[in-house]
Amino acid sequence: MSDVMPEGEAIRLFTVPISEELAQEAASILARFRDLADQALDVEDTDAFAQNTAALFRREAAEIATLGEPLRSERQSLHGLLLDTAGLTTNNALDHVRALEHDILMQPPPVWSPLTLSRVVMEGVLFAEYLFDPSIPLNKRLARLAGMWMTDATHVQKMAAAIGSEEQAHAADMLAYVEDCLRKCQATERRNPSGKLIGYNIDGETAPMDMNITERAAAAMPDWLPAPYRLTSGAAHNRPWMIGRASTLAEGKGLVGEAATVMAAVMVALGAVETVVKVFGEYFGVDVGDGLQQMEEERNLFLYRAIGIAHQQ
Repeated sequence: MSDVMPEGEAIRLFTVPISEELAQEAASILARFRDLADQALDVEDTDAFAQNTAALFRREAAEIATLGEPLRSERQSLHGLLLDTAGLTTNNALDHVRALEHDILMQPPPVWSPLTLSRVVMEGVLFAEYLFDPSIPLNKRLARLAGMWMTDATHVQKMAAAIGSEEQAHAADMLAYVEDCLRKCQATERRNPSGKLIGYNIDGETAPMDMNITERAAAAMPDWLPAPYRLTSGAAHNRPWMIGRASTLAEGKGLVGEAATVMAAVMVALGAVETVVKVFGEYFGVDVGDGLQQMEEERNLFLYRAIGIAHQQ
């Protein structure tokens, strides 16, 4: 491959069709990152981990333990939702990483589906990062949990209305349970002038009902990924400005999958995996430094290999 370009001509990487060799390389790095994430977060010395009182999770648990009853038990239950949330959101994200691995390999090559799958990976990670953010105090974390729990209960109600009376009854019970738990946690409702519930206040720390995922992606994802959420949303929402390129490349004969699409999807997924490993390590007191370093090195090597494969002559 010549590295000499005509003067003034821009170099546009990966604006070529997806080759089977590139697809194999992309699927391999995704599988590799799933393994690296497991290794980075694996705790070898469980006794030392259990006794690590310096970990943020344990410090927060100790802070809640100083409260009197019944408030202590109620807030311990709310705080405990973090563990359930971590497993659900992260497992869902990694499940879509596996789906992305298979999607990239299909023949004929995919067009925009890799970006759609990578968006789900990123969303799962961002929900976890929002709740486990090590930079916020305990009561703001509890307020975020309160808002998202109530948001989920509201979504369940809306879904139940479209299904039937039995589901509506279960949804009503869930909503009443969540409202009762938050009241016992002394989570104060925040309402706008029209009376709409917009968030919660716990001992002076506030949070909205849900996160702004576009802003969260810009703040939490690695800085080598510019505007990842907007990019993946263009494909997920079938915006013509995004998906029209595949038709243009095919010269009106269907759609053509482009290497740039696969590469963008893979880099978003890799960045999401790095993000969740970093935030879980910081919150639970697991040293993930070596794992993150290895991820960075292997990501960079993959990028160089992919450039060579996509543009080989």
